[in-house]
Amino acid sequence: MSADAPASGMPAPSAAITLRQELARKAIHLSSAVIPVAYAMGAPRRVVLLVLAVLGLVALIVELARFRSTRARSLFVRVFGRLLREHEHAGWSGASWLLVAYALAVVLFPRAVAVAAMLAAAFGDASAAIVGRAASAARARRTGIVSRRKTFAGSAACATITAIAAFGIAGIALPSAVLAGLLASAAERWDVLRVDDNVRVAIAAGIGASLVDVLTTLGLRA
Repeated sequence: MSADAPASGMPAPSAAITLRQELARKAIHLSSAVIPVAYAMGAPRRVVLLVLAVLGLVALIVELARFRSTRARSLFVRVFGRLLREHEHAGWSGASWLLVAYALAVVLFPRAVAVAAMLAAAFGDASAAIVGRAASAARARRTGIVSRRKTFAGSAACATITAIAAFGIAGIALPSAVLAGLLASAAERWDVLRVDDNVRVAIAAGIGASLVDVLTTLGLRA
């Protein structure tokens, strides 16, 4: 047994997730996009909120169980441990926070903006992680230097994919979509408020998607 392996036999929190593991993690984000896509296609707001409430209740039960029961925690880590980031071993999983982000987007923003915000968390954040991990792996192979810092390639991917999704799927105006992408990318890159990245990316994208209309309205009234 290695010196840093836990005595309980449970896998230790990984300091660095491989690209393959990152792809598996982000498959959850990508599959969850069915919710904002359905909302964009006209699913009633109350139905979307009901689905999110049911999924959120299930997630809450799982989270409580793994922190209150040693057996449940052991099972959870055995099944999902390789996909968890270091902080998720001691706190809520990213999947649970993703549901929180979706619920906040639907509650706080009008339909098109909420769809853009959710897609930022589903697609934008996922693209940042995947592209960033691939860029870091390529750099490590080239230079032998392993870095856990976020990459500009990942940030650019987040901004681009969020803007494309906001414009092409949510149907918001191009300037608003671009601003949503830029703010989502900034929120993904810099954790200023110490809030889970799923939540801050979604809220930042929603604010960006709304900001142009708000400023335009204020300008017309002035």
